[in-house]
Amino acid sequence: MNNDYRSPSFKRWLDKLQQESWQLELIISGFAIYALILAYEPLELLYETAKASQIEAWRIIWSVVQVMWGILIFNLVLHVILRGLWIGAVGLRYVSGDIDYKALNYSEKFTTYLKKNVGSFDKYIGQLEKYCSVLFAISFLLIFYMLALYIIMSLLAGIIILIATNFDIQHNISVGIALVSILLICCLLMLIVFIDFIGQGILKKNKYIAKIYFPIY
Repeated sequence: MNNDYRSPSFKRWLDKLQQESWQLELIISGFAIYALILAYEPLELLYETAKASQIEAWRIIWSVVQVMWGILIFNLVLHVILRGLWIGAVGLRYVSGDIDYKALNYSEKFTTYLKKNVGSFDKYIGQLEKYCSVLFAISFLLIFYMLALYIIMSLLAGIIILIATNFDIQHNISVGIALVSILLICCLLMLIVFIDFIGQGILKKNKYIAKIYFPIY
């Protein structure tokens, strides 16, 4: 296989791998679910040990770990269920073929309604395939989103603590205003980037807004 990503053979290999990726998805999901179930009790024991040492930071870390654990378990179990449904649909498609509305011999009203709302069986299988792949990918991406959020919140909390412990804001109003202003500007810039992220690059599309947003990005 040619490893040059620009070559046609490499693209064909990726297309083939993409079509067969459902097997890897199921294997990874199964192992991940099993590992997460086994890991919960040791993690909880570790938290109880840290809790006994009265380290407050461990409470926050444990809450983040619990959220990540819950996200992964829920998404991966749902992914396995949907993949099972997809495999069953593909098997049924092999036996029965696509939906033949004429063979059902329904009245015209029902036939029109079902064609509009149910459509082709192939279309249903294709949409189910997309949902499974997206759910599998987003399961692990959400972990990185949570880590990013935790890091940002930790940095902001650290800056606030640094300001509170190292500067006498009451006797030096100008320094306090400057530091708080910098913190608020940072929060505003992060919010702008977040809006662009959840808006799927909405601030990058307009050429005038994009010029302003590019330095922030």
